[in-house]
Amino acid sequence: MAVALLLAGPAPQAAEPERLKGGARQADSPAEQDSPFFRLRRAVVEAAQGKRWDDAVAQARKLLDMTLPRGNPYEQLDASGLLYALLYQQGQYAQAVLQTDQMMALASADGYDPVSGQMQALIQRGLTAAMMAGDQGALTRYLQALKQESKAFEPLWQWNTADQQLHYQAAQLSVPLVQGRWVLVQMEPARDRKEVANLEYVYLKSDGRRLRVRMRLGYDDGLKDMDTAARQKSLQQEHGIFAGEQTPEPGLRLPALPFADALQSQQASREKREEGRPDVLHLDWGLVRGNWRLSLHAEQMDSERDSALQQLPLLWQAMQWPQAPELPPELPRQEREVSHAWRGDDDWPRAGQLARAALADAQFPAELARLNTVAGISAFKAGQQAEASRYLDQALQAWPYVSLFRLESELVDQAQQYGAELAAQQGRDADAARLMRQYLRNAGGLQNIWVQAQDPQVADLENRRTGMVLPMRAAGFHLQEPEDSQRMMYRDLMTGQQLGLTTGLKIPESDEAQEKLLRTALEKQFRLKAGSLKKRSFTAQTRSRDRRPEGREWTFEVSPQESRPGSDPVKRVVFWIVDQGASRTILRASVASPREQNRAEQLAQALSW
Repeated sequence: MAVALLLAGPAPQAAEPERLKGGARQADSPAEQDSPFFRLRRAVVEAAQGKRWDDAVAQARKLLDMTLPRGNPYEQLDASGLLYALLYQQGQYAQAVLQTDQMMALASADGYDPVSGQMQALIQRGLTAAMMAGDQGALTRYLQALKQESKAFEPLWQWNTADQQLHYQAAQLSVPLVQGRWVLVQMEPARDRKEVANLEYVYLKSDGRRLRVRMRLGYDDGLKDMDTAARQKSLQQEHGIFAGEQTPEPGLRLPALPFADALQSQQASREKREEGRPDVLHLDWGLVRGNWRLSLHAEQMDSERDSALQQLPLLWQAMQWPQAPELPPELPRQEREVSHAWRGDDDWPRAGQLARAALADAQFPAELARLNTVAGISAFKAGQQAEASRYLDQALQAWPYVSLFRLESELVDQAQQYGAELAAQQGRDADAARLMRQYLRNAGGLQNIWVQAQDPQVADLENRRTGMVLPMRAAGFHLQEPEDSQRMMYRDLMTGQQLGLTTGLKIPESDEAQEKLLRTALEKQFRLKAGSLKKRSFTAQTRSRDRRPEGREWTFEVSPQESRPGSDPVKRVVFWIVDQGASRTILRASVASPREQNRAEQLAQALSW
């Protein structure tokens, strides 16, 4: 059997022969092609093609050593995959397990940042080699690694290692982790009701060749209103999507899936390959049961069709699906109403009421994260701190399992900020710092100017150029994700009041020039009519012993250029202006009431300039 250069885990048998020719990672330039790594890599491939296996393995070990311990991660993954493939091809499965163990230990070490797909590739290698070696200890370890890497939400996905079963609670479906020579090698759980769960199995023949099967299961609300004919048509259309460039094989009859009450379809098709390369058979099953869609797809060499048709039923006969439950039909509508209440109407009391009612039917992590976040923020704004903590704790436990789209990204940011505020109020400073740092996780990318404090328990941003330190929380205000390297915003989570902070400004030639700039900004940017101006000194706090910032407070009386219904008009805008050397920092507060003015002054006094 030809060597497979496995970079994304064991490849389907049908894809192996051609993978020896080029390699999974190509050099990007002539200089890279002539690099020591690629020269030695070519020597490994040439030895393998010449069937000089001992030489190929020895050279592959040298190739891998070139990348250890902290070399180019892509070359490291490439080299380890090449060595694994050689060991696997030679039947040295125990050695393949050992080599994968070493790479897993390296990838899991502190300070090591695996490249995309690296952990999944190593897990697939480990599972395959452990099965071939009959190493139950390694098999258990790598199944546990698969569980961790897939981030399966435990209330929804229950792993039973004693019985080698995986149970999907929402669908009431149990599938095997291991069944005979079948093993689960990849899992992408559904994180939301509208998402599809993906499972991938590999069947390992005694000579190491493989059959790979991909399984998809998802809930389709659109099936509720379909009759049998419409459901059958939708199954056929689904087959057509995946078989557009393949020739149907009507003479090849595929066995039915073992669910007699389901609507099913089967289809075999042939993929013609280039001259000299064998055809590939694509075997597809589609099923509709209740409002659930299940599909299976297998690829196999034409010469292996009998083996595939014999082994596939052994896999799905181990599946248990006593019923296909209907998910709560009103939950999507309830979630839309919740979203409209807080995003459209800014009506947090109503949003919280709707979210609490909908939580009874939520089970996917995205549902639980969204609804608990809204319920928690609503309780916080109502002064119900204990309730807010309970809901936000549950939300923060669910968010790591959620795919972040626009709405989710907005809500997870809020969950982290409100969770941090509650933790700070309760004296849980370490938790508060952790959550605030998570929220501002992208702040270090601002030209590497603002960076988080090295101490993980300190919630500060520091300017590497000027040494200025900004607290992530001060006087109950939370630093928002910076707009750029100069413009920041602080927000009071209870009231929504926001203060703008601009750093690194050039100092105008005179106060008159500065006043002109501020009046122009008020009129053009903030649509305010600027009236009289009052000036007074301001004592700016600083952490520096050798710097004495000069502070002033300027207050403009203002009126809106146009009225805005539903909001109190801004009466004045206060600027705290602080100079340090040739650099100026300005804090801006638009205030409509004495309380807002007082809160803004508290932040100005709390900052270190």
